[in-house]
Amino acid sequence: MRSSDRRSSRGRGLAALTAVVALAVGLTGCDSPAKTPPAPSTPGATPRPFTVMSTDRVTVTDPAAATDQASTMFALNVFQRLMTSAPGDGTRPKPDAARDCGFIESATIYTCTLQKGLTFAGGDVLTSSDVKFSIERALRLDVPGSSTSLLSSIRRIDTPDDVTVRFLLSRVDTQFVWALASPAASIVDEQQYDADEVRSPDDPAVGSGPFVVTSYDDSDKGGTIAFSRFPGYHGFTPAAIDALTYRTAPDSATIEDAMTKGQVDVVWRGLNTAAVTRLSQQVGGSAEKTTASGFSERVLGGTRVLQLQWNPGSRARRDKALRTAIALALQGDRTSDSIIPAGIPGQAATFPLGGKVTPKVTWKTRINLTLAYDATAPNAADLADTVRNRLEDTGGLSVRLSPGSADADLVLVDRKAWTSTALSWLQPYVDDPLPASRTTVEATANAYRASTDEASSTRLLATLQRQAATDLVLLPITQSDETVWVRGGADINGGSYGPGWQLGLFGITA
Repeated sequence: MRSSDRRSSRGRGLAALTAVVALAVGLTGCDSPAKTPPAPSTPGATPRPFTVMSTDRVTVTDPAAATDQASTMFALNVFQRLMTSAPGDGTRPKPDAARDCGFIESATIYTCTLQKGLTFAGGDVLTSSDVKFSIERALRLDVPGSSTSLLSSIRRIDTPDDVTVRFLLSRVDTQFVWALASPAASIVDEQQYDADEVRSPDDPAVGSGPFVVTSYDDSDKGGTIAFSRFPGYHGFTPAAIDALTYRTAPDSATIEDAMTKGQVDVVWRGLNTAAVTRLSQQVGGSAEKTTASGFSERVLGGTRVLQLQWNPGSRARRDKALRTAIALALQGDRTSDSIIPAGIPGQAATFPLGGKVTPKVTWKTRINLTLAYDATAPNAADLADTVRNRLEDTGGLSVRLSPGSADADLVLVDRKAWTSTALSWLQPYVDDPLPASRTTVEATANAYRASTDEASSTRLLATLQRQAATDLVLLPITQSDETVWVRGGADINGGSYGPGWQLGLFGITA
C-alpha cells in the first residue's frame, strides 16, 4: 500500500406539475474517432468545439461529494468505478475498472480483480490500493446527500495484491454490487487526493474514466468545462468523441438562442416547458422530424422525478399534523404514487392521487417555513412557486422561497437515483426516517438487502414504501418525461446513460 506522505495536501417542479422538461440521453459509445468539429457560425472563424449545453451547473468535481445532477454527470464521465450499469437494465452491473467481481468465498466477502494496465490521467498506475483508499475516503467524508450510505455494509477492505480488492461485509447485502456502480465508489488517485478533505474544483480532477478535463471555468453566469478522450481508459464505456465542451447556460432563453444560432450540438436539461412545447411542435410539423434549427427530439419517458423532502434538521418536521397537511395540500397535483417511480421493479402504490382534499389546519397561528430548490434545474423557480402556493392555500402556512439553502425546512428535489434500483430510490428516506421509525426501517432495509427470494423482496419493499407514506417526510410529487435535443450530424446512443439516467458524454458521436 502506498504511503500517505505521497499523497498531495488538500488543494485550494412543478410549473403545471405535469411539465415535460429537457434531460440528457445517450448510449455507450463505440471507440471510433470523432468527425470534423462543427462549422463555425461566422465564416472564417475558428471552428467551435462540439458543445453540450444545460442549465445544470457542475458545482463539485470530487466524486465522493457529488449530490446534484451535473456534478454526478461529471463524476460518471471522468472517474471509473469497479462496476457500471445502464439505467433500467434488468441484468446485474457489468465490470468497468474490474475484470470480474463476485461472492466467491462466502456471502459476506465480495472480491474484485482489476483489469490490467489501468492508469490515471495524470500517469500514475491504478492499483487495488487506490480503490481501497477511494472507498474508505468516501465513507470517512460521508457527505450528506451523496451515495455513500449505499456502501454502509462494508466492514473492512483488504488488498492482498495490486489487482485484488476484497470487501468484507458486516451483513449479507445482495445490493452491494449496485453500490459499487454509484458515484461515491469512484476511484481517485491516492497520490493526488487528500484522505480527509473534499477536493476543491480549483484543483485538477484526476480520474481514469472515459474523459480527462482539459479546462474548468466556473463563473457566476455559467461555467465551461472542456473534456478530451482519455486514451488510457480501459472499461465498459469508451468515449466515442475526441473532445467536447460542457457549457452551463444561465437560463432556457440562452439555450434556445444558441440552438437557433448553431452554437450548440446537444441540449441536456435546461429548456423550460414553453420552449420544449415550441420545439416539439416544430418537430411534429416537419417532414424531417426536426426543429427549424435542425435538432431532433429524444424523449425519455418518466425520467424526471420531483419530490418534496423535509430537512431532518427542521424542528417543524416533528409536527405530524403539519406533515399531514402538507401532504394533503399536494395530493391534487400529485402524479407519482410512491417514492419509487413507476417502471422500477418493486414499486407499490402507497400515496393517494387526486380527489378533493381539504387539509386540516389545527394550529392557531401561521407557521413560517422555508422552501429550498436547485435554481439551475429546468423550471425550478416556477415549480417551487407552485408548491408554495399549494401550501399557503391551506390557510395556515407562510412559505419563503430560499434557492440553494442548506437550512430550509423543505427541499424541492429534482431527483435521479444513483442506480435504477428500488433501494437507491428509497435511500433518502431510509437514511433519514422519523426517529420513531428508524429501528423498523433499518431492520426492513437490511432484511431486503439480505433477501434472495423475489416474493420476500417485494413484500419488504412494499413495507418500506408504506412506512414512508405514514411518516410523510419524503413526498412524491410528479414523474414526467425529459427530452434531449441533438443537432443534425450528431448522435447520442442508448448506452450513454449512467446507472440513474445521468448523461454519459461517452455515448455522443459527431
